[in-house]
Amino acid sequence: MLPWWGWLLLWTVLLVGSAALLGARARRVWASTQALGREVERAGAMVAELEARADELRDLEPGGPPAAVQDPRRVRAQYRRERALRLTERRARRADRLPPWARVH
Repeated sequence: MLPWWGWLLLWTVLLVGSAALLGARARRVWASTQALGREVERAGAMVAELEARADELRDLEPGGPPAAVQDPRRVRAQYRRERALRLTERRARRADRLPPWARVH
């Protein structure tokens, strides 16, 4: 049988150990809570960006029906017009980049 100071020492060690364990667990929970808060904040910012982009895409004008359901001759002619326009724009950009002595105008 332990003397009274032995029991006091035993209970003190048990209480201090329990408090240390509880403190360690509380610290881990606090760190996890802070990390979760940062992730929620980052996710909120990402959602805001996605909503802004979705609003931009909603404001775009629709391009009409898909090419698969249009007349093939019309689609081909439109493609050739757009390709010719891109080609002339590309040639103009290239001509602007040439040094003055190399321009053929």
